[in-house]
Amino acid sequence: MKKEFFEILKQSSLCLGLMDEQINRLIESNLIKCVRYKRGEIFFWTDHTPDKLIMLLSGNTTMGRDTFDGKRSLSKSNTAPGTLLNEVRLFSSKKLLWEYAIALEDSEVLEISSRLLLEPPAEYSDIQVTMMRNIVGTLVDKINLLGDKVRILSFASVRDRIAFYLFHIRDEQHRIILTQTQEEIADYLGIARPSLSRELGRMQNEGILRITGHEVVVLDQALFDNLYE
Repeated sequence: MKKEFFEILKQSSLCLGLMDEQINRLIESNLIKCVRYKRGEIFFWTDHTPDKLIMLLSGNTTMGRDTFDGKRSLSKSNTAPGTLLNEVRLFSSKKLLWEYAIALEDSEVLEISSRLLLEPPAEYSDIQVTMMRNIVGTLVDKINLLGDKVRILSFASVRDRIAFYLFHIRDEQHRIILTQTQEEIADYLGIARPSLSRELGRMQNEGILRITGHEVVVLDQALFDNLYE
């Protein structure tokens, strides 16, 4: 398990720039521990001041909130090991858009004591400086994600929301892989799941795209780009 922790920490954005010796020193400290959550369990509520920074090791998590009419709204899911889940709340006393973090499937996380970041023991001050610099970078990324969410909700058309979502989950090879269920995607887009399913069906019938398993293939790139624009 120690080796797994090392590899995940070394490749994570939080530990970017840390030496192997520093990562090993962190693992051997009493400042971090591994915790498992079942599907549907809440990691934390954002109205509580956290005493730890949470990093995803495995599984699938997201931020959520419940609307007045009982509908659940979800942010983009997190599946990449090393993803930080609550750094925004750790450094902000203001009320957040999201109310809680929830496990979409059985998940495992690394909990890092907030002491390491806010009041580090002298022997870990070198680690704290690097981590704080890296956290600023992840906060900028999340600000951009929130901007995407606002833009999605500004689209009146279900099709436009779908096109925007698919465009932004493309990988570096321009492949589109669906890592969320249709229900989760619908929650993220702020639409009903049947509406999402119907519109995806229409887009396939019109030859705009093809869905095979979890992969989406754009068949008419020009028409798809027009939708996104």
